[in-house]
Amino acid sequence: MLRMAAQVATTTRIGTTERERAAADLAEHLSAGRLTTEEFDERVQQAYAARTAAELAPLFRDLPELHPAAPKRRIDRRPLLILGLVAATIAWVAFLHVPPFFLFPLVWILFAGRRFGRSRGPRFSGGSRFVGPRY
Repeated sequence: MLRMAAQVATTTRIGTTERERAAADLAEHLSAGRLTTEEFDERVQQAYAARTAAELAPLFRDLPELHPAAPKRRIDRRPLLILGLVAATIAWVAFLHVPPFFLFPLVWILFAGRRFGRSRGPRFSGGSRFVGPRY
């Protein structure tokens, strides 16, 4: 619906700012291909003729939200796994007095994911390295 719907009650009179915001939202729907130019022109005329928020609501009733809620961020559980691995290794050595050599490949796998896995931005700041002779 309209971005300002939560801010303004439906019976409250609206001003030029709300009308222009409604026209801008309709323009975004037009650029996304959800409205034809004729529908856009008709709805913009209705938006500029509207006097209350209740008159703007029908203009957006059949259109989806412009900015849906952002998806939830994934929680990186790798630090907890590493902490658990360290605690298990300490417990292993404390009770059995034998180093757990079978856990070392798991450590390498966890750190390889950090190096070769998803990119978290540039590894260094600054310009690119210069390759070739300088003149």
